[in-house]
Amino acid sequence: MNSHSLDSTTDFPLQFNGKSGEFFKIWIVNIVLSILTLGIYSAWAKVRTRRYFYSNTLLMNSPFDYLAEPIKILKGRIIAFAILIIYSISPSISPVLQGGLLVLFVPLLPFIIIKALNFNAYNTAYHNIRFNFKGRYLQALWVFIGLPFIVALTIGLAYPYFTRARKKFIISNMAYGTSSFEFAATTGQFYQVYLKVLAILMALAIVIGIFTYSYLPSLNLESILPDYQFENILKLFFLSIPTFIFGLFLGLLIIAIYVTSLIIPFIYIYTALINLVVNQTRLAEHHFSGHLQFGKMLWLSVSSLLAIMCSFGLMIPWAMIRMTRYRIESITLHVKGNPDEFIAAETQKIQAIGEEIGDIFDLDIGL
Repeated sequence: MNSHSLDSTTDFPLQFNGKSGEFFKIWIVNIVLSILTLGIYSAWAKVRTRRYFYSNTLLMNSPFDYLAEPIKILKGRIIAFAILIIYSISPSISPVLQGGLLVLFVPLLPFIIIKALNFNAYNTAYHNIRFNFKGRYLQALWVFIGLPFIVALTIGLAYPYFTRARKKFIISNMAYGTSSFEFAATTGQFYQVYLKVLAILMALAIVIGIFTYSYLPSLNLESILPDYQFENILKLFFLSIPTFIFGLFLGLLIIAIYVTSLIIPFIYIYTALINLVVNQTRLAEHHFSGHLQFGKMLWLSVSSLLAIMCSFGLMIPWAMIRMTRYRIESITLHVKGNPDEFIAAETQKIQAIGEEIGDIFDLDIGL
């Protein structure tokens, strides 16, 4: 890679090498041990899962690392659980106490969010260089407390603005070593995504309305079943299996239509927002591009959901692996100049600064 000129740009697609069979063994052990230990092992389960996914995510043939210690995650969860228990029993002690705890939680929430982002960033590394998060409390207070009130006051009209502010707060305060990420997406671009979703919802509502009020009545199920009472499902099954099969198929078809109509908008907005965020993110002189496809995401989501339901949950690892692979491999890093020189420079800067600040990130609050 030393042949790269200062002005040249090289594309590096991310890779994911995780395998369903390998991850299933980790997943099933995590489930069993978490149950047997009444949830205590869940902290170790989280670390094992993240380390597997991080170590199998490669950029320029080098993996990412997850460096968190399970005991610190367990401490954070114990604190969160204790707070939950105190709040749950507070009404029986005093309604005033419950109200006081709720009021206390509001200004505490931004601190919790910053703490979690600090922890997750600092314990993520690439080429032995840690990520870090430098968000400030007042920023978080405005984004996560102030803006939701504005969204409520505007009856949801400010929600795209809130979404953009949340993404910008997280990305713009993130850094790889000493190099900060930048987020350039505009509020207008977020509104475009949500307006398209609104158009999709209106189109689906029209289609469902036509199907519900025009097509279904024309089936005239009572005439199809002249000799049976329509509501008597058992009689229908034993006396006319073909008719029962037809009714079952029709019912499943109707359910599939309605469920799909609910999934489509969520998958579209999820896909569009990821592409927008990735395409508008930069790291120093380098930039990213995302190319998730709505059709592929819809197929992966629906087929994974069906597989999980039919396998009573045993296909969850398979679904996680295939979705993660598609998401990661849809991202490309466009590096300007020599990437080895960039990483070497960051390493020198970090060594000069030192990493003593890492000690303050000692808890995972659970976000």
